[in-house]
Amino acid sequence: MSTILAVDIGGTKTLFGLFENNGKLRHKMRFESQTYETFEAVLSAFLETLTDETPISSACIAIAGPVNGQYGKVTKLPWQIDAELISHLFSIEHVRLCNDFEAVGYGISTLRTDELLTLQEGKPLTTSPRVVLGAGTGLGQALLIPSDDDWQVIATEGGHVDFAPQNATQLLLLEHLIQRHGHVSYDRIVCGSGLVSIYNFLRDYKQLEENTELRLMMVKGDAAAAISQFAQQGDSLSKQALDMFISIYAAQAGNLALTCLARGGVYLAGGIILKNLSQFQQGEFIHHFQNKGRMSELMADMPIHIVLNEELGLNGARLLAEKAMYN
Repeated sequence: MSTILAVDIGGTKTLFGLFENNGKLRHKMRFESQTYETFEAVLSAFLETLTDETPISSACIAIAGPVNGQYGKVTKLPWQIDAELISHLFSIEHVRLCNDFEAVGYGISTLRTDELLTLQEGKPLTTSPRVVLGAGTGLGQALLIPSDDDWQVIATEGGHVDFAPQNATQLLLLEHLIQRHGHVSYDRIVCGSGLVSIYNFLRDYKQLEENTELRLMMVKGDAAAAISQFAQQGDSLSKQALDMFISIYAAQAGNLALTCLARGGVYLAGGIILKNLSQFQQGEFIHHFQNKGRMSELMADMPIHIVLNEELGLNGARLLAEKAMYN
């Protein structure tokens, strides 16, 4: 029996799933991406954990970065991936590369109803486009276009469009980030390191007192996760940072939805939203999503769902690996 390999590469973690042809999961592992210098090294590490030598007939590698045919580069890692080289080195007959949010987009068709949390019911139109976006190490985005009772997923690098401030404080945040980075995109802000940047900006701009325990946690571990934790516990500075993060996230979700009239639905994925579910449900996200002036009424018609399945990209990569065997 042949097997199918699905891989979801992110700047923080890389997920591997080995599946049978019928979709049954045989083996799954997570690796810390930053620990490995190349993708070939982490793929070798995964294959060494397998207990049998059943050949892998097809693989799909979803990459957090742009893909050009058989080549891809992870935006926030030094990994460059050549599908033909992977096929040759690891004796995999079919190897397909795709953008990670292309895989996420295809994964939406695998979701059960209990894997979605609806923020806005809207007035869904099944013949209209959908969009999916999600914040993690960066901000991924994809478009889903209805096609013959199915969906065609179009990968984008739309997270890298220019950040557009919505108020005076956000204008100052933009100036603050321009001084440090030059170009400032939504990807720079709507991600884990972006939450930390907002926190540091508000601390200095508003001269707010910082919790010393939080600062210690930020230095020793995951700074964004620490800010989220303290925001949920009521820390004023952390809460203000998370509120601003959510408002900017919502504004860009609205930008994407408005650009392609996503009346089929807006799907929010990624680890950051799952760690802050209650904050996203409190109404500010909807307010800033809908806040499009003359288009605000239209924005209220667009359904918004949070994806509760953390392995959506892996599931989508599995589907694409299956298709690669027959194309």
